[in-house]
Amino acid sequence: MPKVKGVTYHPFAYEHLNNFKGLSDDTAFQVPQSDRKRRVVYQSQCGPCVTAMLHRIPVAIFGTVVIWEGLGEAWSLFSDEARRYPIAMTKGANTFFDICEILFSLHRIQITVRSTDKRAVSWARCLGFQSEGLLKEYSTDKTDYYIMRRT
Repeated sequence: MPKVKGVTYHPFAYEHLNNFKGLSDDTAFQVPQSDRKRRVVYQSQCGPCVTAMLHRIPVAIFGTVVIWEGLGEAWSLFSDEARRYPIAMTKGANTFFDICEILFSLHRIQITVRSTDKRAVSWARCLGFQSEGLLKEYSTDKTDYYIMRRT
């Protein structure tokens, strides 16, 4: 992983969720925090997952669920603190996804991004993802999402 002053990357561990504030930052999902924790743990067991730490405090979690041979579904969670370090987070995510592509022989990494979240769509494009289509009423609250693949 890239070296950025104060930022280190560690294999994900359940204990990281205890100090991670990114689960409560996103109010778009009307899901209790305990359910979100359970989902993160489940996703972390379905493929590689790392935690970005800033001065030993978890600020972001990146993961890839390996769906089947050659296909991975990427996901990430960020605290507000992580958003203050866009270069470090972008370098870390790019490196992580590069490693996933190589280690798991992935020919496709895809993500879903809320269509109204311009910041997330822009960041996905910066990471090399291209939009393939719009998933109408995709989420539980019937919000539209883009399906994007890394090129």
